[in-house]
Amino acid sequence: MKSSKKIMAIVPILILLLLIMVANNRKSNSGAITVENIIKPEFLQPGDSVGIMTISSPMDADSRAEADSLIDIVRSWGVNVKLGENLFKKDFYAFSASDKERAEEFMRMIRNDNLKAIVFYRGGYGAIRTLEYIDWEEVKKHPKWIVGFSDVTTMLMVYANMGIQTIHGAMLNSYWLTRRPDSSAITVSDALFGRLKKYHVNPHPFNKYGTAEGILVGGNMTLISIAEGTPYDLDINENSILFIEEVGEGFNDVDRYMQQLKKSGKLDKVKALVIGSYRNVVDSEDPWGISLYELLKTYTDELDIPVIYNYPAGHGRPHYATYIGGPVKITVDENGAEVEFN
Repeated sequence: MKSSKKIMAIVPILILLLLIMVANNRKSNSGAITVENIIKPEFLQPGDSVGIMTISSPMDADSRAEADSLIDIVRSWGVNVKLGENLFKKDFYAFSASDKERAEEFMRMIRNDNLKAIVFYRGGYGAIRTLEYIDWEEVKKHPKWIVGFSDVTTMLMVYANMGIQTIHGAMLNSYWLTRRPDSSAITVSDALFGRLKKYHVNPHPFNKYGTAEGILVGGNMTLISIAEGTPYDLDINENSILFIEEVGEGFNDVDRYMQQLKKSGKLDKVKALVIGSYRNVVDSEDPWGISLYELLKTYTDELDIPVIYNYPAGHGRPHYATYIGGPVKITVDENGAEVEFN
């Protein structure tokens, strides 16, 4: 009788342990992107071909000669170039072609195995309008590098959610034509050919020291915010290191985006925070009376993780190409920061 009571007392404990094991098993098989299952496209070799197109705003109709010169910069990397059929058009409202046509053009480049990368000509607006017309399973079957930033953050986020690496880097319309060397274009080339290994970032008084390894995700804050609540919302988890940058917004907008990251729980999950350039962000509405980085510091002061300020990527200069959706190690100390790509 006593032994039966002991057994009955143990049963609830065994059931609890079993439930914990099942929950952990589900969590480990939930499909979260880890370093082990990331897809890294093949790096380029001399003589490979690259596609150039716009998924967002069209190029300026009066700048064909300039465009040809910018395209020649890409050719100077030792690659062949295939231009998108809608690159020089403006046939659909504010866009080169309809949302479906731009998506179909993108998919043709994805399925073209002779193309090893797609470099977007410019950002602006419109990538989000094409997402439902893109066959994302097909994209995963034909992994290749895509390069862009700003509005193209939308594409970088979807790729990161799928576990495919991309390059957050300058697009053609932001390359320099008259000034050399152009670190923006050079680092894009370095990233595409696999020459990019690490960056050193100068010290900043707001940096927070420490070391972290994880998967670098993120991009433009506006685009991260817009995706919230959609099927394309950026997946941030305990493996994530978040990169953010912004241009042309107000202090209230940046604070609103930080509030969203905080209240959604995303900011509490990240292993480290990399803060890029904030260009033309103005304190004009309801003045804060502090600098933009001081505003961001009110949030990073609450975080017990490494933080890098003034990482040279975004809408400012220099704009260094950066692998997104792949493994990265950051080390922050009194000498500055090291960002190492694996």
